[in-house]
Amino acid sequence: MSLQDIQNILATARDNNQGQGICGMLSYEQSYFLQALEGERAVVNELYLEIAEDPRHDYIEILSYEEIDEPVFGNWQMGFAPASDKFYELLSSVGLSRFEPAQFSPQQAFEFLHGLSQLQSSE
Repeated sequence: MSLQDIQNILATARDNNQGQGICGMLSYEQSYFLQALEGERAVVNELYLEIAEDPRHDYIEILSYEEIDEPVFGNWQMGFAPASDKFYELLSSVGLSRFEPAQFSPQQAFEFLHGLSQLQSSE
């Protein structure tokens, strides 16, 4: 996937998410994405189904699905963090050596994405 492809995905996601009250965080390395989506349950469910039907995706797994009191990623229509030195440091801090989202526990996924969003907010 090219940088332009990712930029197009983000632009579309940010435009669509803003109008639907969805927020979240997306990370990417090589061929893997890890994403958190937050918003009204029915809207998030519909968005998930659209993502799952997108032919660019080969394998989608829900790591966690739960009610929240308030959004963690509320500052982001869709935050994005590509691989970087800080990305890998954060990956190591959650006990992982490689970015393979299917191997993340729900807690590792949350801590990783939350850490990335905090890094993005401080830059």
